[in-house]
Order: sequence, then structure tokens, then C-alpha cells
Amino acid sequence: MDPRTFQFEVPAEGKARPGYGLIAAYVPAEEGWPAVVALACDPRHDPGRPIAEMLMEAIPYVLAGIGGRSADEDLCWTVVDALGRFTMAIPNWASTSAQRLTSVESQRFSAGLSVDAFLKETGAAGEVALGMLSAVVESPSPLDETPSAQEFLDALESHDNLPVPSALFHMVEDAVKKDDAKRVAAIIQSDPVVSLSLINFANTVQFAGTRKTASVPQAVVRLGMEFVLRVVFVATMMARYQKGRCAEFDYPAYWRNALATGIAMRALLPGFGIAKDMEDDAFATGLVSGIGWLAVAETYPQLMSKYLKRCRGKDPLVKIRIQQEIFPCPIRLVSERLLQHFSFPDIVHATVAGKSEGHQALGECLARATRVAQSLAPLGFLAVLPMAQIPLICQEEWERWQVLFSPQP
Repeated sequence: MDPRTFQFEVPAEGKARPGYGLIAAYVPAEEGWPAVVALACDPRHDPGRPIAEMLMEAIPYVLAGIGGRSADEDLCWTVVDALGRFTMAIPNWASTSAQRLTSVESQRFSAGLSVDAFLKETGAAGEVALGMLSAVVESPSPLDETPSAQEFLDALESHDNLPVPSALFHMVEDAVKKDDAKRVAAIIQSDPVVSLSLINFANTVQFAGTRKTASVPQAVVRLGMEFVLRVVFVATMMARYQKGRCAEFDYPAYWRNALATGIAMRALLPGFGIAKDMEDDAFATGLVSGIGWLAVAETYPQLMSKYLKRCRGKDPLVKIRIQQEIFPCPIRLVSERLLQHFSFPDIVHATVAGKSEGHQALGECLARATRVAQSLAPLGFLAVLPMAQIPLICQEEWERWQVLFSPQP
């Protein structure tokens, strides 16, 4: 049977049934790893009691959904509790043939109660299961904005500290649209930081050829104007937001993660069957997909500080619940609203908003890119499970961009 997810409820008295309150992900055994079922309370729909109290009903319900006990004799039943602790659930059955559960025992993983302990024993199957749980919780859904959510978004949009592209970026963008390489170079030369970043890129192995250059015009020709525009956007935004209003918010780490997402998004396109001419839009999509975090840090620093303190050290599902408790609306909606101030193509806006009808592969690519980025440049407050193994193409592209973080004269 293929992997699948379940959303259901367990009434105080009665059998488990379709509904909301519990979520589960089933992944069959693969490549030497056991079959896994991961169960957790749905942070969007609090069932009102610990998951341990519902296992007697939850386990038979999920088991029936995957074809009965004979489907996988070596299922690793894993419970993720409200504190983000991972434990094994050991079902005791009335007999080898009956489907009547008599009790459920709890057992620690050999390496402890952490997500790492869980993944150590479940490997690829466990990683897929957690990814499936996160996908259920984070999947875009229509939101009826309450007045508080609407007010929150309106206040963010009208705030003086909105993170928006610099005037220099807009000038370069206009010159690129006019295919005026001389004008692009002249604008960039007015900014020493951007000029140095651009020259460093032009002198990397990927672009340099046999001779190095110290000329911005030559760098523009060597890199190509579309790539130059990407560098200018990242360099100007990073220079502008190295520090900000929220003391606990790690601005440099945010930009490293944003850049890693853009890089991964662009590198992963072939694996999702997306045309090469979408590379620049994909890069931009990944780069700005989490811009809402920066906006909240700049406009509501106390709210962001509260979240950062509460989510420290927590697992993804717990972080999602804390976000829902603290922020009046999902950060995704903040990103969507903020991007109205950026002159990116419609497909960039739609993919970030989770509304890319007809381009579902871009949304799937973005979901994977965020996990790759969490491995390349971790950002502790994101409710994202990092990739266990970073694709080589993403790692190589990431290394090419490192000159942006420590430019040398």
C-alpha cells in the first residue's frame, strides 16, 4: 500500500471516526527501514486531551485504513505528544488473528525521546512520515479573516518599516527590462558593496574562465543581466536588513535561509518536470517565500520576540501550534500581502500564496526547497523538518553563493 495520511477524531466515548483532532501518517517499509505510523494531535484542532488517552481507538482505526494487521507485521507505531516527544506505542492484541486491542504500552526509542532518536530507528520511512504530517498541518486552506487578522494585515501593510526592495534594485530592474547593460553597470558602480559582490561572483570558477576581472561592466557581461538582477536584489536586501527592530530575530540567518531556499528551488526544478525558462521565477519564489517573517519582525517586534522565546527547541508540529496561538493569521498570508509591493511575475505571488492553479509542481518544489534550505542554512523558528540528505546539485549551487557572505577585495 502507498503512503497515506489520516485525519480523524476520537470522541470521549465512542469509536474513532473521520473528523478533526488527530492526524496520522503511514509509510510502508522501504530499503531496510520498518513501516511507520506516526500519530499526533492536530495543532489546528485541539482534541482537548492527551493523545495517549486516545490510542486504544486510534490504532485500530488507522490499522483498518491500511488494510488490517496483516498488511505490516512490523509496524513502528510512533506517538508525538504535545511537548514534541517521540515514543513508540506497542499494541497488545487479544490473539494473533483477532483485531481486538487489549492495551497499548509506551516505550522510549533507544536514543531517547527526540526527533533524532526517532529518525535513527526509522530512517527514510520516518522522515517521510514527518514530512507528510507537516504537509497536512501546513496545507493551504481558505481562511475567513477575522477582524483581528484583517487589522493585523492592514497594520503590517501600512507600517513604515516594511521590507521592500531598495531604489537601487528598482533602477537596475528597469535597466534590465530595457536590455541596457551599460546602464545596469553604471547604477551598480554607485554602490561599493553590490559592486564587490558582483565582481566576486564573476571571478568564481563557475563564471571566471581563465582571467579575473575588477570591472563591473565586464562582470555584468560575464554573468548576464538576469543573474545580475538576482545578485542585486539579495545583496541590497541583506545589506539593508543585517539588524532590525526585533533584538531576538537573527536577520543574517534569515537571509541565508531565504537565499538557500531560492537556490534549492532553482536547482530542484528538473526533478519536478519544470521548464528551464522558469529558473529565475523559481529563484525569486524561494527567496521571498518567507518574507512575512521579516515583516512581522520589523513591524511587531514584541510579538515576534514572544514567538521566538516560546518556540525555541520545539519540534515542527509544536511550533505550528504556537504560531496559531500568537499570530492573528498565518505568516503565509503576511508574505502574500507584502509581495503586492514587489514587481515579481504573478506566478511568484501565486506560488507563495499556495494558489498556483495549473502549476502544482512549483508548489511541491517550494515545499521541498524549504526543507533543503533548513539543512543548508537552518532557521530555528521555522516549523520545517530539514532534509536528511541534501541533493548534491543544491549543495554545489549553495557553495557558489558563499562569496556573498564574505566578499574579499
